[in-house]
Amino acid sequence: MRGRHTRRRSVATLEGTRVAGYLLQDRLGQGSHTAVYRASAPSGEWCALKLVDAQLEDGASLAARLRRDAPLLAHIRDPRILPILDPIASDDMAGAVMPLIDGRPLRDLMRGGDLDFDLAWSILTQVADSLDSAHRRGLTYKVLKPANILVRDASVYLAEFGVTGRWAGQVGLAAPNCLLDGAQYLAPEQILGEEPDHRADIYAFGVLAFELATSTALHADPEPSTILQRTLEAPPPSASARNPQIPTEVDWVLRRALARDPEERHASVRELIEELVCPPPLEVVYEPPPEPLEPVEPGQAAVTVDSLIDVLSGLLAPDGDLEALDG
Repeated sequence: MRGRHTRRRSVATLEGTRVAGYLLQDRLGQGSHTAVYRASAPSGEWCALKLVDAQLEDGASLAARLRRDAPLLAHIRDPRILPILDPIASDDMAGAVMPLIDGRPLRDLMRGGDLDFDLAWSILTQVADSLDSAHRRGLTYKVLKPANILVRDASVYLAEFGVTGRWAGQVGLAAPNCLLDGAQYLAPEQILGEEPDHRADIYAFGVLAFELATSTALHADPEPSTILQRTLEAPPPSASARNPQIPTEVDWVLRRALARDPEERHASVRELIEELVCPPPLEVVYEPPPEPLEPVEPGQAAVTVDSLIDVLSGLLAPDGDLEALDG
């Protein structure tokens, strides 16, 4: 007798079906292993439901993390962070139910050239405030990118908070044709499959600031795998080379945010915003290291008591008392 075989469902072809009691209607967006649907809850209310294929992370593991983070997100009470209403999981996928917001993705505003400086700066500062609130409670966004930033009446909403698979970067590297929206927003440590902390969000925020300031993509390439490889191997491009109106000092602030090593990035998104407003002088940011001391022969003191007395004698008044130094 032939064994039973369960075919893995594609998260991108589930319109008209039910998942965990939610009826999936039209698909709002998708990647190779993720999809977001407009769905109706058992109560009849409309909501957004994001599904993540188990190839990006075990469904049970992702659902457990979302259940852990959901009450913490709710406790923040930040109106800009859309809460996780219901984490769901099955054998081949996991996901989260979120409020449905009728906002325009920042990605569309950037592509359409519909951003002036004041609106772009307002969006940046709103995102920074919400990230700071989440980071202070130990939460990491993990999927900060323009497609997940919804703008309505100049107000910002952060969607899909933490709803992503840990192996998205690894899958993107291994599959050249993988559809991975916003690949340049993944920090190097995420691409390598490491568990990210708030510094991954600082990296993504640096990418967002770079692209808003230059009106160019950080790494322009149609293949996500190439973008991921550049993130791992190439230094970040110069913002001032892309836009000569950007001061060199701001360029270095962005380079710090985009450092490959998380330890070299800003300690907080608030510090990054403050440096963008008032960038430190280059001689402060990149102060040359001190000259190495001359090597001292074994048994030879670098500074003798007599030489120290001679130096101090020139600094003290003529009646200065140095007897205490003369042993």
